[in-house]
Amino acid sequence: MKTRIGLLNAAIVAACLMGCSSPAISRDGSSGSLQFGADTLSDICVVVHKKDGSSFQGAGFGTTDHNGSFHLVNNGGQEALVLEPGDYCFTLESLGPQIVFPADYLKPETTPLKVTWTTDMKSLDLKVPAELLARLSK
Repeated sequence: MKTRIGLLNAAIVAACLMGCSSPAISRDGSSGSLQFGADTLSDICVVVHKKDGSSFQGAGFGTTDHNGSFHLVNNGGQEALVLEPGDYCFTLESLGPQIVFPADYLKPETTPLKVTWTTDMKSLDLKVPAELLARLSK
């Protein structure tokens, strides 16, 4: 099971890297922002996992810009990802600065970044406690 999760995480990171290098990614997918208290970080890959019963399915990702904003794309990074109603969780990967997030933020089973997406929602608003950024900066 650990090998399977490790392979899934490797595939997601590879998809993030492929997506980040593609200049023609559509911005028509669901969008959102990631904040660390009042601060933002660029080059953070926000990975989307849709809850499917007791398991999770990788759905796509988005990469934060300097304002912490992102647009979601599918796992291949070629098509916009529009979230359907359901339960989602989000994991974080650093693509730029050398940031190592706590283990909780790396696995869909333990991440505190969870959202129940409804049809009336327009964007995601993901918030990480400011203290976490302070710990990562030391």
